[in-house]
Amino acid sequence: MASTLLSPMVDYYNDEEELDSVDEDDDRSFRGRDSEEDTEDASETDLAKHDEDDYVEIKEQMYQDKLASLKRQLTQLQEGTLQEYQKRMKKLDQQYKERLRNAVPFSLSQTEQVERNYIKEKKAAVKEFDDKKVELKENLITTILIGLGFFFCGHCPAL
Repeated sequence: MASTLLSPMVDYYNDEEELDSVDEDDDRSFRGRDSEEDTEDASETDLAKHDEDDYVEIKEQMYQDKLASLKRQLTQLQEGTLQEYQKRMKKLDQQYKERLRNAVPFSLSQTEQVERNYIKEKKAAVKEFDDKKVELKENLITTILIGLGFFFCGHCPAL
């Protein structure tokens, strides 16, 4: 009986040892989980840093590509081979030619108008000249007649 009594006690102690070992296992598993979480956090940090490095590399590559593109466009512009430049020059040239085409009829129209104005002015000058010539003749005739009238009527001042 004593052995049966001791047996549960031993078992009890054995169970307690098992509990202690389970606690130690739990502690290890918690520490394992902590270290796994730490590893995951570290991995996430490494991934974030890696992603950031990739982002910076991609951004730098995009910058370099854009810079190269702009340099290429500048070179083409200086050579006169840039497509956008050629389109704009063609449009500008068309506008220039259109203005020249419109300038010729406008110039002719202006020339005709000036000629018409010249003819009108010339006719007006001739008419004014003729009118003044007639007026001058009439004035001279009147003056001569008045002078003759004084002479014949005796009202002539003493000579």
